[in-house]
Amino acid sequence: MALTARTLPEGASLTFDANARGSKLPLAVDLDGTLLLTDTLFEALAEQLRRRPMWTLWQMIQLPFSIAKVKARIQGEARVDIGRLPVNQAVADYCTRAKAAGRPVWLVTAADQTVADETVKHFPFFDRAVGSDGVINNKGPAKARRLQELAPEGFEYVGDSRADMKVWKHARVASIVDGGERRLRAVTAQGVRVAEQFERPSRGPRAWLKALRLHQWAKNALIFVPAILAMRIADPAVLLTLLAALPLVGIMASGTYILNDLVDLAADRGHPTKRNRPFASGRLKLWQGFVAAPLMIVGGLVGGFLLSPSFAATMLSYLILTLTYSFWLKRMALADTLALSFLYTLRLIMGAVLAGVALSTWLMVFSMFLFVSLSLAKRHVEVLRRTAAGERRVANRGYRAEDASLTLGLGLATATVSPLILVLYLIESAWPSGVYQTPEALWVAPAALAGWLMRIWLLANRGELDDDPVVFAIRDVPSLLIGALLASGVVAAALLPPGSARMLNVNDLLGLHATDAGR
Repeated sequence: MALTARTLPEGASLTFDANARGSKLPLAVDLDGTLLLTDTLFEALAEQLRRRPMWTLWQMIQLPFSIAKVKARIQGEARVDIGRLPVNQAVADYCTRAKAAGRPVWLVTAADQTVADETVKHFPFFDRAVGSDGVINNKGPAKARRLQELAPEGFEYVGDSRADMKVWKHARVASIVDGGERRLRAVTAQGVRVAEQFERPSRGPRAWLKALRLHQWAKNALIFVPAILAMRIADPAVLLTLLAALPLVGIMASGTYILNDLVDLAADRGHPTKRNRPFASGRLKLWQGFVAAPLMIVGGLVGGFLLSPSFAATMLSYLILTLTYSFWLKRMALADTLALSFLYTLRLIMGAVLAGVALSTWLMVFSMFLFVSLSLAKRHVEVLRRTAAGERRVANRGYRAEDASLTLGLGLATATVSPLILVLYLIESAWPSGVYQTPEALWVAPAALAGWLMRIWLLANRGELDDDPVVFAIRDVPSLLIGALLASGVVAAALLPPGSARMLNVNDLLGLHATDAGR
């Protein structure tokens, strides 16, 4: 999204254009949320959380009581790449014009001085950097006093937050990032002339919907599978329980997705598509993610406990594995695919707990092989794409370019085994169980599954699988048709009267009968 300066409304038009008139009035520019579309403190917190989670949590607890000192510790030790952070280009262009007009341009920020100094190296229009020093937090009144000392004849200040109102109060000219007409009126009410008003990218509902990854909630439909296979889905109590559990799992999972995006900021910004995620691109503020993630995780767990303590225990297991994956396992080749596959299987376990049905060994084994294959398909595409881009390694993952043949081989092997396990289940368990009136119709299931997996791996090997395979399936018309065929086979097996699917029994169709020796 292109960022531009706004046209000021009538009554608030600029009466002093410092750049246009060649004034030497110093231009003081804030960093977080102004020049950058992100906040360097929370960038450092996210980076430290990825590398040192427990230490970072302890620093966050201390932050309200000693802001300057904790900020210096967190930002001083973080490895935040300033050059990759999202920039408000309209503000940067304004600074460039001011520099060309001969005006002093200063970076004046509440970020630690180490961050301020590093930032100045990346932006040639700055003449000096003034940040927090580990004792004084250079924000609000402290920043205003510092600027009055540096520019006793006045200055123009570019800022974005309510704390900057105390700085604008002492400025000769103000420029505003975001805040809308309300902030514009508040600044002009102080008798301060406004030079420019800059916009930020939209951070409305669409940005939040993308951050929550609501499309990923489709995976949670797996909690219905145990009840469907045990023929308990028609029980109103079971169905209502599963429907109540569905959003709880989704809310908790969305909280973990946000947390994952926060610890993956650096890697996402180096990815061709993930750099457009709301937090990586600056469309959503990082502090909002740090607040939303724990609230959603805790809210989902509390709701799960109220629904069923046993269900909450499985949700907690899911959470622990997800956090382990986000902080460690995702950077371990192959271990990451095993973790992802078990996260799918945990959804089946949740469904079994809620439906009060025994877990089928067949279902557990089948799900592990199937979901390992799907996880490998996702990784295979990532390896192919990074290799095509000339990179030897997949950022923030444990895979290298030469691993493409390995992910392909293992993925195809597990994809081949999955329909075989389903066939054995039909022969050894489903058919003799007597649950299905017309078990012959179940033969549609392994055929449909095999066809779908062949399609998934065809697209994966071409590098055309754009999303998680399960999520891809709900958007892909051929996949939906295959799914409908599979579901129709299960429904037919359960509801059709005995003998109505004899055409699927080869012996009956050809009039063949087992001999005594073959019985």
